[in-house]
Amino acid sequence: MILVRYGEIAVKRGRRREFEKKLMENILAALRRKGIEAKAELIRGRILVDAPDEAAKIIAKVPGVVSVSPARGMSYEEVPNYLREALKGLNPKSFKVETQRLDKTFLKTSVEVNREIGAFVVKEFGWKVDLENPELTIGIEIIKKKAYVFFEKIKGVGGLPVSTQGKVVALLSGGIDSPVAAFLMMKRGAEIIAVHFDQGKNARKVVEKTVEILNDYSPRDIELIVENHFEVLKAYVVALNRLNMREWTCVVCKIAMLRRAAEIAKEKGALGIVTGDSLGQVASQTLANLYFETMSVRFPIHRPLLGMDKEEIVKIAREIGTYQAFLEYPYCDCPFRPERVVTQGKAEEFQRILEELEKMDSSNL
Repeated sequence: MILVRYGEIAVKRGRRREFEKKLMENILAALRRKGIEAKAELIRGRILVDAPDEAAKIIAKVPGVVSVSPARGMSYEEVPNYLREALKGLNPKSFKVETQRLDKTFLKTSVEVNREIGAFVVKEFGWKVDLENPELTIGIEIIKKKAYVFFEKIKGVGGLPVSTQGKVVALLSGGIDSPVAAFLMMKRGAEIIAVHFDQGKNARKVVEKTVEILNDYSPRDIELIVENHFEVLKAYVVALNRLNMREWTCVVCKIAMLRRAAEIAKEKGALGIVTGDSLGQVASQTLANLYFETMSVRFPIHRPLLGMDKEEIVKIAREIGTYQAFLEYPYCDCPFRPERVVTQGKAEEFQRILEELEKMDSSNL
């Protein structure tokens, strides 16, 4: 069996049962996508998954899961014999027994189980007990009159089950930041629809690879929508040249993407747009430019990375695996990037640009 632990879900008053069921559904769906058919049972504070040990690492990537342990279930009386065989050949410098009694009808306390099983191991193997920093931890959880024994806790993603908070459209650029933003929204229970604005560079390959990686954290395949952005941006650059305001290209590019993303979001029933903006990191992400971009789109924009620095973002990207996708293809700079970019634009200049964009949009209609 795989013991699945969750945390934040347990304090969701009124919706706890709904969240637990969704987490269990997502776990089974994630396993099916990897070709593993499994059964699961929901117990207060735990989900028991009847699946092979290799399923544990798959389950650990499901948002909402705090930790998982491949375990063996048995009667408490069978534990010593099981340990005699399971621990044969090991020689740790120290060990401890750590018990959780989820079944309060079980007569022995956690401390009593720790002492009894610990004394058995010392007598059988002669190992030293170390409660602070043991080399080996023997875990025991008492659930429904059974003892589940395990030797490993695999850290999970944590957070909330995907789809408990609705859908969002996530912009994926091919860089490091946007996949991390998408992942963090998934971790908070949002279902992701990925949108990439293609400019004919290697970025599309990175995005396709990134979506494959993010799929490991989703109960179902993430939908990827690719928009041809090259011709759109080319037309906007012509307009900016006409206004002698070429330095606004990056801001206008972002506005165009956000506006199209808002249309897609409405079509898909999504409740917001997710971007990888980190305050002050590039020209289009200064506070002034973020203000202009936000005011030009009448739709919620979520920026989970806004207060993070690059090191924090890269650390998460490495942990979830998307950083490697970024490294697989050489970076290609935007062909439309001007020599000088606006960082603190003036409101009256922005208003002129908006009026020009409105004329262009109207003529296209």
